[in-house]
Amino acid sequence: MSKTCFVEFNGAGFWAFSDSLAVLLGQAVLTAEEMGADRRSAAFKDVVDQLRASAVVTDLGLIVDEDWPGDRLDVLMQLIEEANRRLGERGRVTASEVAGWTTLGDDVIELRRDTVDTAPVIELGQGIVQLLRESLPPAPEGTWWYYGLEGGRKTIVMRNVQS
Repeated sequence: MSKTCFVEFNGAGFWAFSDSLAVLLGQAVLTAEEMGADRRSAAFKDVVDQLRASAVVTDLGLIVDEDWPGDRLDVLMQLIEEANRRLGERGRVTASEVAGWTTLGDDVIELRRDTVDTAPVIELGQGIVQLLRESLPPAPEGTWWYYGLEGGRKTIVMRNVQS
């Protein structure tokens, strides 16, 4: 399991700390499972299935196909925004708590740390929503944004970049 994973949409993206992405997407799945059937669109199941897989296997990152119809993107953004709201009410989550999130089926989210502060996770969620809305500011030249870290978003140097 890698410490970093990539989040991508429509040819743009950034790096994320895997624990933060797992917590965010796991919370989004929990949020989805609590939604009433009347709020579930036709795209709902596909979105939740992708979130579930990416939460458990963070090496997959979160790759959002640019051909996704608008309703899938809307569902994804709604789930992430609601997950952010709920995480904001908590302040932190523990590894044992996250491992007990049963809506992920038999799979378990395994974190590297015993406790995860939710502030960097929320910032990651905000970055994902900006990416999906194509309003994420570009990282400084020759770098990628790196989200989900204590202390806030940082940059990392791109490899094999020619000036």
